[in-house]
Formats: sequence, structure tokens, C-alpha cells
Amino acid sequence: MTQWKIAAYLRLSNDDRDKNESDSIATQRRLIQNYIARNLTDGQFAGEYVDDGYTGLTFDRPDFRRMTHDIDLGLVNCVIVKDLSRFGRDYIETGNYLEKFFPENDIRFIAVNDNYDSLYTSGNDAFITPLKNIFNSQYSKDISAKVKSSFSALQSEGKFCGVFAGYGYQKDPHDRHRLVIDEIAAQTVREVFDLYLSGMGKIAIANHLNRREVPCPSLYKQICGLHYKNGQRMELTRYWTYSTIDRMLKNEMYIGNMVQNKTV
Repeated sequence: MTQWKIAAYLRLSNDDRDKNESDSIATQRRLIQNYIARNLTDGQFAGEYVDDGYTGLTFDRPDFRRMTHDIDLGLVNCVIVKDLSRFGRDYIETGNYLEKFFPENDIRFIAVNDNYDSLYTSGNDAFITPLKNIFNSQYSKDISAKVKSSFSALQSEGKFCGVFAGYGYQKDPHDRHRLVIDEIAAQTVREVFDLYLSGMGKIAIANHLNRREVPCPSLYKQICGLHYKNGQRMELTRYWTYSTIDRMLKNEMYIGNMVQNKTV
């Protein structure tokens, strides 16, 4: 008899946070734990894998990769999710895992709310499951299109739609689509422009701020409690650089122009 080494996989995208409690990490965890307690009492719990804030349209998620690595090591042979949409919304990649990767590695896959258990797959399941994956994929694409359309309408009215306000600004506590000046950071912004106008070069300005230990924009946002990560710099770089000063001096936001969609 197979000794099941059970992995609980939980996922929540940022879009899902606007929905009710039914898809929350806590709810997924509770549902899976109850299922294991009722149906897999002779199994061994191998661990919980949580991708909080990751879309289902890609499988390049940190804890999903960690789970497949543990599968390769033989630490997991049973994967449980709340439903197929929590596992993934790309029907082609989802199908690859359900039809190829899991069977080839002798992995039992259970989607609780979809009443799917690969150990007891019937002919009907083989027909219905791909359809559910297509519906999940289409639902995610439809939501994405609606979100983009909504953002486009707001941006055309000059409203801010970013996750983080630019350095020197902050979101209005009463209107998240309106920016107000962050007076603390704004002092540094004004100083940078004044120094440049006085003839100081961009590298010299960066060195000047670093000597005074003024937090660079990414570090300042983290100090303010924001979960911010600057993809344009190395993770351990926590100081002012030439490129930071250069981008600031060229940023039209500092003369009052709302600038968005620069990379699209």
C-alpha cells in the first residue's frame, strides 16, 4: 500500500483579494486540512506550499517550484489543492502537469471542490477536467481585459493607477487615484534639482546624498512600511546612483504631469 506524502498547495493572486473570503489562504488551508483529516488519515503531511500574490497564468511561482523540486527528491507523492483554479489558470500548462508530469512521477493529485482525485479518475473526469481548465483560463483573461479597460478609463482622466506612488509623492488617503506631495521625500527631490541647476553633476549629487546617509527611493519606501522592490537595481544596492538621479531629473511627474504606461 502506498504511503502518501502529502503536499498542500495554496495560491492567491492580487486580483483574488477583491473577492470574498472563499478563496483566501486561510480558507484554502482550512478546507485542505479538513479533507486530509477525513480522507487521508494514514498519510504523512510533507508540507505546505503557499504562493500568495501570484497569478495562476504562470507556473513560475517560488513555492510551486519548491514543491516540484521536492517531488523530484521523492519527498512528495500527493498534491492537494482547493480547486483547479488555485492550481493554475493556464489550461495548457495545467494539462501538462495533470496529464504528463504528475503521472510520470506517480503523483496523486486532488482538487477538493472539483471532486477530482487522480487515483480514481473516470472517463467522465478525463472529459470534464480539461473543460474546467479552459473555463478557468478564459475567466482569468476576461478579468484581465476588464481591469485593463478600467485602468485605461481612469488614466485618460489623469488619475493615478499604480501600486506605488513615485518618490516624493504618496497616495491620497481619501482617494487612491490621486497623488499628494510627501513633504519629507520632497525635500530631497527639491535638493537634487537645486544641486543640478547649480552645476553639480549626477554622480556628485548621488555621492553627496550617500555621504549624508539619505535613504534612496527604494529604501525610503521600505522604511515607510511599503512592500516595495525595485526591479531596476540589484537587491543589495541600497544607495543613490547615477541612474537614480538621472531618472529623477527627467521625470515629468515633478513638474505636475501625470505620466503612466511608459513601458506599454
